[in-house]
Amino acid sequence: MIAIAAHALATMQAHAAEGFPEEVCGVVLVGPSGQVVRRMTNVQNVLHAADPVANPRDARTAYQFDATELLEVARRGDAPGWRILLFYHSHPQHDAYFSETDRVRALFGGDIELGPAFPGVAYLVISVRDRIVRDRKVFAWDEAAQDFVETPFRVATDDDA
Repeated sequence: MIAIAAHALATMQAHAAEGFPEEVCGVVLVGPSGQVVRRMTNVQNVLHAADPVANPRDARTAYQFDATELLEVARRGDAPGWRILLFYHSHPQHDAYFSETDRVRALFGGDIELGPAFPGVAYLVISVRDRIVRDRKVFAWDEAAQDFVETPFRVATDDDA
C-alpha cells in the first residue's frame, strides 16, 4: 500500500482544481524532510499548437511533462536520500482511471515488453469536475499482471508518510 502524506495529497488536489478545465501534472518526491510535491508544466497545448495532426489533443484531455523539468525530477529522484514516489495528473470532467495513453507513456519506450519507464513509481489520477475533486486512484506496475493496476493507498500524517 502506498502512503501519501496528507499535505502532499492536499497540494495535488488543489493543483488539479486550480488547473481546471485543463489537465495538470506533477510528481511527489520523497526526501530527507518527507514528501515534496513538484508541480510540472503541462506542455500539451504547445505541442498541439505546433502540430495538431501529430498532437490532436490539447491540455483539456491530455498532458505531457516538460522534458527539461522531467529530467530535473529524474536527477533529483536519483540523488542520495531522494526518490520519486509517484507522478500525478488530473482528469477534468472525467473519472479517475489509467487510460491507454497513460499506460503507454508510463512504459519505457511505450513498450510493454520493456516494462515501466520508472520502476517502483506509482501514478495518481485525480478526477476533478467543475473544480471539485471527485475521486483519486493510484496505479502501479504489477509484475505478475505485466501491467499497471489499481493499487490501494492511504492518506498518512506528515510524520507517518
